[in-house]
Amino acid sequence: MFRIGLFSRAAVLLAVCMALTPAVFTVGPYLESKYFPVTRNTEILNEATMETGTSFYVRFRKVRQCAFAGLAWYAGDQRLPLNFEPSADQAPSTRPAGSQFAGPWFVLGLGGVEGSRAYAYHRCHPLWTTITQFYAG
Repeated sequence: MFRIGLFSRAAVLLAVCMALTPAVFTVGPYLESKYFPVTRNTEILNEATMETGTSFYVRFRKVRQCAFAGLAWYAGDQRLPLNFEPSADQAPSTRPAGSQFAGPWFVLGLGGVEGSRAYAYHRCHPLWTTITQFYAG
């Protein structure tokens, strides 16, 4: 026999889950980026500033196994073009977790890394792209 009480509880549970879904997709990316970053401890090495931009090597620690999606470098509010130089020893790719060394990278229009910042974009799961503050100079 069909029970109305069981149906009512299931309907209420379904309604609560549906109501919380927008909150998960709003707060989830923020909490993941803040408390579960993909990279940490970025160091800029061998910085060389030229007329057209700045070239450097990067050392960092990748703490989560996520697929690399991109990197954005900023000077103030302006996003600058980043070239993972073709002559680089290690081209940008999905790297395993652990200590990493990459470069040389070239940021066009950057007059030194001091005061600049960078954000790394990774795909850790299918729900959203994880954004990690990669560098803050």
